Amino acid sequence: MSTAGMASQRTGAGTGRPGHRLDPLLAPASIALLGASARPESAGLALVKMVRFDGYEGRVHPVNPNYREIEGLPAFARLKDLPEPVEHAVLAVPNAGLEAALEEAIASGVGAVTIFANCHLDDDREPRLAERIRARAAAAGIAVCGANCMGFYNPYLGLRVASFPAERGLRKGGIAWIAQSGSAFSALSHNDRRLGFSLVVSAGMELVTGVADYMDWALEREETRVVGLFLETVRRPADFIEALARAAARDVPVVALKVGRTAASAAMAATHTGALAGNDAAYRALFDRYGVRLVEDLDEMAATLSLLDCGRRVGRGGLATMHDSGGERELLTDLAEGEGVPFGRILEATKARIVPELDPGLVAENPLDAYGTNRDYAARYARAMAALIDDPDVALGVFMSNPRDDYWYSAGIAAALKQAAAGSAKPVALGTNYTLTHDEALAVSLAEAGIPLIKGTRNVLKAVGHALAIRDFRERPAIATAAPPAGVRGRWQARLAAGTPLGEHEALALAADYGIAVPRSARVRERAELSSAAGDLAFPLVLKTDEGHAHKSDVGGVVLGLADAAALAAAYDDMAARLGPKVLVMEMAGRGVEIGLGAVVDPSFGPIVMVSAGGVMIEIMDDKAVALAPFDEREALRLIGRLKVSRLLEGVRGARPAERMALARLVARFSVMAADLSGLVAEIDLNPVIAGPAGAVAVDALIVPKSAAN
Repeated sequence: MSTAGMASQRTGAGTGRPGHRLDPLLAPASIALLGASARPESAGLALVKMVRFDGYEGRVHPVNPNYREIEGLPAFARLKDLPEPVEHAVLAVPNAGLEAALEEAIASGVGAVTIFANCHLDDDREPRLAERIRARAAAAGIAVCGANCMGFYNPYLGLRVASFPAERGLRKGGIAWIAQSGSAFSALSHNDRRLGFSLVVSAGMELVTGVADYMDWALEREETRVVGLFLETVRRPADFIEALARAAARDVPVVALKVGRTAASAAMAATHTGALAGNDAAYRALFDRYGVRLVEDLDEMAATLSLLDCGRRVGRGGLATMHDSGGERELLTDLAEGEGVPFGRILEATKARIVPELDPGLVAENPLDAYGTNRDYAARYARAMAALIDDPDVALGVFMSNPRDDYWYSAGIAAALKQAAAGSAKPVALGTNYTLTHDEALAVSLAEAGIPLIKGTRNVLKAVGHALAIRDFRERPAIATAAPPAGVRGRWQARLAAGTPLGEHEALALAADYGIAVPRSARVRERAELSSAAGDLAFPLVLKTDEGHAHKSDVGGVVLGLADAAALAAAYDDMAARLGPKVLVMEMAGRGVEIGLGAVVDPSFGPIVMVSAGGVMIEIMDDKAVALAPFDEREALRLIGRLKVSRLLEGVRGARPAERMALARLVARFSVMAADLSGLVAEIDLNPVIAGPAGAVAVDALIVPKSAAN
């Protein structure tokens, strides 16, 4: 590629738009290599070799005072000795020399640097080296890859900035792979030739330039079709959220593998929500809002990226699969149910097209066992797959087999899939029933035709599930949130700043101010107040301790179904003797399904609402859905529908169905409340909320002000 051709790869080149601020880092026209070396098996030699490994045609200047030439390139003693200013300087020097190298780079006018070293000095001073490097680079306005990184690759420029050797064969494609783990960066880019990349970055410590910046650059490039992220932490939450929003707006799916999602401080939380939500819930809520697909390991990541990079979008309906094994078809069918992947319900007309392609004894259906004999098998497979993916209820098609290189049968399958894919806009893939098939050449050949080869039955299903979910996210209406009631936050601000948790009566009153249905209740401080308090309420009643217990049921502090004044008085005398005289008398809600509702304020991503199985089941069942607050009733319905207990809302064993829309309205109003009170509260619980035929009502509440939590 000529220098002019390389420049055209830059964002905005030829379009009248300005270049991107990361172009000097990721698409430099010239690069200096401080620490370059000719010593065999050294990092400095690998640096020089790798920078031109894939055909980079920019100007490369090794810098090392001990050499006159390295790998056929003139070497220079200092940056100031170069024949031109360079855009990018790789600082492949030890930690002790980093500051001096950075100052030299800044003085020479570079726009970006890459730092491999970890910025650790045993005898360091404050501020530490990493902070000094960060501050100096930021003040100079230069981008930094690293420190403590493994570099980056720009396949469309043929540029690899790395201090270690690697094999040839990095394919150009649509995947932007951005990893905070160097090993994860290397795992996909060095080992998996199924994948084609538009950018590969080892972000390292992100001293100046972070994941959000790399995403922004990749999203400006038309070749980027999907972004993959390996995340250990998000260092700049606001920028990261903005990058996710930009990806969603530009219809580029994002797939994330987030490690370290467990909650370290759950035991310290005052509410059920605080204990059950944790850091994992914050990321799940964030990713759900912006359509990010969360994967559990690198195999699932690679499978999903390969499917999303095929250049075709899934259609309506479900999966169609073809098999050359009846037993392995049953295996996939069993696993699909567990993964929640639906199969397309093919039409009789589709079946009629398939029948002539099958040997006797085989049935035209989905999933389809298509192998009988080898008679004209490739042509028959092609026609049968074409019929399947043409069906209006089929979103994509996968042929499941155990392919291997240099095998005529596998070559026939590949030819059949290429023929079937050529006549459709839907994705077509080859899946393996086993992950260790020897099929690298076959995979590359298929990938170049836009047909991913996905290894492993479960990985196939997970990738398909993510692709279908992304399709559904694209069709999800925008959230239209109602404004909070005027003046409510102001009326409660002083009380929430007082430094003590709200009692249940206060908490329910605050919820009611946000339009949330609650039972009528009265507080009692001594025996003499009991009769007058009950006089304004309708039996049956509930008696609850009001002595400050966070979980009243655990201490015998709740008595239900008090039918008359005598029963109320007896219950009060017992509770006062055990727990103290302060109680809450409340009208009893009707029968219904118990739902738990809570909110926490995440320090990075703001208020998060959790909807779950309610009552004591909140601690027993792993049944919860989370979302960023605020949101509307439509989003609330979607969250409710994700719960296992949502089936109870339809009515079981003769019970009348609950008023689902009333519950959604309450959940949406709660999300508005959580968002409006952000900054004043730390945790909120409404548990249980009773959802019944007559509506939904919150019968217990706990609110922990931020001042009390601190």
